Amino acid sequence: MDYLTAKQVSEKWGISERRIIKLCQDKRVSGAIKQGRIWKIPEDTMKPNDQRSTIAAYIKAEKRVFVANLNTEIGYLILPILQKQGYIVEGSCEEITKMEQRKLKGINLFQANFENRVQLEKMLKQTAKYYDGVIFIDTDKKSAEFLKNKEWFIIKIAQKMDCEASVILVNHASNAKAKLETKLAKKSKLKIGFRINSFNLDFPDGENVWVDYDEIAEDICTLLTQLKNTTGMAISTDGDYLLFSEKGRTKDLETGLFYRAINRCFKQLDKNSYVWCASMMLEDEWTEEPLEMNFRVCNLETSNRGVKMERIFIFRKSEIEKFKKNKTLKIYMQSNIHTMFVDYYELLEKEPKLLALIGNGWAGINLDTLLVDLQSKSQGRGYVSRNKREVKRAYKAFEELKKYARDLKEVLK
Repeated sequence: MDYLTAKQVSEKWGISERRIIKLCQDKRVSGAIKQGRIWKIPEDTMKPNDQRSTIAAYIKAEKRVFVANLNTEIGYLILPILQKQGYIVEGSCEEITKMEQRKLKGINLFQANFENRVQLEKMLKQTAKYYDGVIFIDTDKKSAEFLKNKEWFIIKIAQKMDCEASVILVNHASNAKAKLETKLAKKSKLKIGFRINSFNLDFPDGENVWVDYDEIAEDICTLLTQLKNTTGMAISTDGDYLLFSEKGRTKDLETGLFYRAINRCFKQLDKNSYVWCASMMLEDEWTEEPLEMNFRVCNLETSNRGVKMERIFIFRKSEIEKFKKNKTLKIYMQSNIHTMFVDYYELLEKEPKLLALIGNGWAGINLDTLLVDLQSKSQGRGYVSRNKREVKRAYKAFEELKKYARDLKEVLK
């Protein structure tokens, strides 16, 4: 095999001798050997690719997503999920406050109104060279100009994506009539390569509607990252929404909905939150059924996050021996939850009105939400209340209960 010097190879490849030596030192020249201070290179060795070239800018060392209308409730929740999965997130907004800017600190954010084509064109010139996906979160605008520009923007920014990428349209059901995902699906897949799907939010607007945006955000990210082979598909969700009446409470909820509401409330709590509960040890509660087991786990996870939790268990003193074997009480007593006991008969004798107020029990969250258990004869399992008067009355009852409470660990030891 014939060998060439670094100088000879530099003339052959058209790059400097110094660069050839550096490539040899970095072991990027196949078959190169060093004899003393001289590098010898096989004459048939191929020139290595220049990693400094502009082509390298398109090699995906990073994952990147663009989110239109990022400063929305869904946008704020999507952001940490995408970042946790390793995405660099860029986004746009129409208007943004200083507080919102602080929330999105460190994000490459563009300000553009989707009813203004000039602003959109300017933004597109400033965006990155490639994206792994785009999430377009609709606003409440329905003008013809908005819809036209939305379609134009998606096609334009999609040209910066490869055939593995996808676009997710997040629409309110009332805005989804245009079915843009169906219109662009076939054309985009054939000519550009990207997939496009729609995630429709099917719940009413208004302050009295409570929606599980956390789960919605997770589902949107799943659609973006795990369902890349679908296109032209529309998925609808009601967000497990709950509707509050003018009096600030929901209708009586069936068992499944009630437990989902409880778990949703608890999962949103942080170390500054306070949970206070009065639990009646009823025969149909604290069983080994999946809903009850999951509820217990949710309680333990909440307390482990540093949430202050106090639970008063109300049962007959004569049942102490029975409850010494209760798995739920054993678990709770070993956790960070402050567990207390109140004798049912003592309350019945001294505070019958207080006992009546407790009913079948409830869980209070801070001083703004009450999760109320209904009697077993009721059609529903419970309801959620944000009625300030009802929450305040229950909290006052809880403080009264504590006057009769003893440490549950001492009672059941």
